[in-house]
Amino acid sequence: MSGAGIARSLVLVLALGLGTGGGGALGANFDAGWSAYQRGDFATALDEWRPLAEAGDARAQFNLGVMHDDGRGVDQDFGTAIRYWRQAAELGFAPAQHNLASSYIGGVGVAEDHQRAIDWLHRAANQNLPRSQYTLGKMYLSGLGVSRDAREGLFWILKAAEMGLVPAAYNAGKMYRDGLGIAVDYTRAVRWFRVAAEQDYAKAQRALGQRYALGQGVARSDVEGLKWMTLAARHGIEEAEQLREELVASMSAADIAAAEALVRDWRPADR
Repeated sequence: MSGAGIARSLVLVLALGLGTGGGGALGANFDAGWSAYQRGDFATALDEWRPLAEAGDARAQFNLGVMHDDGRGVDQDFGTAIRYWRQAAELGFAPAQHNLASSYIGGVGVAEDHQRAIDWLHRAANQNLPRSQYTLGKMYLSGLGVSRDAREGLFWILKAAEMGLVPAAYNAGKMYRDGLGIAVDYTRAVRWFRVAAEQDYAKAQRALGQRYALGQGVARSDVEGLKWMTLAARHGIEEAEQLREELVASMSAADIAAAEALVRDWRPADR
């Protein structure tokens, strides 16, 4: 896993739920900055959030980091983004800890340092930030900044999957399918592939279709296999299209029609 493969979060945090700042006037200033940002008035957002950041509001520090990282209302400046994220991270703000870790992984704004990345990922993962749990799991699988440890990788990927992170659910399915960090368990693989497939995650749809076609961890069903392969192929997954064609060649017209009806009626599950 390369550092470039770890995306930094550029989602600005709202006043509710994630903040360490207070209410009252400070909360009103934060909300005013958010409203300005939403309408594209980045100068006003900066004016509202800078005093809050200087006063130690981790939400404002995080958001200013995002704006400098993305070049919104200011010249793009990764070093300044890192400075703001570090301030928020040291206050215990998990999204900033994650972005700081991702910067160390990719060497963006700081020298590449996988061990420091691991430290910040652990801090955020222990606060139940799913994307940090997932990234930490991938780091253990790849041996970046830590000794390669598939069991520990599975531990963190499962935590992220249980928190609802769809790519983590897919990867948990792969690990159970391949026996990576755990004994092969096709039933559990199917469970996690289904979680991600129901969220319209194409790779999981392909994998679930394969399990139905092979009867691995689930009762064999060409109809269900074709349904999931068709859904995956709609996303441009070439292997899914090839497997779909192989299934169609061996199925009756009635079974093909049944699968097509399932595809027409299918809708992604609510997250």
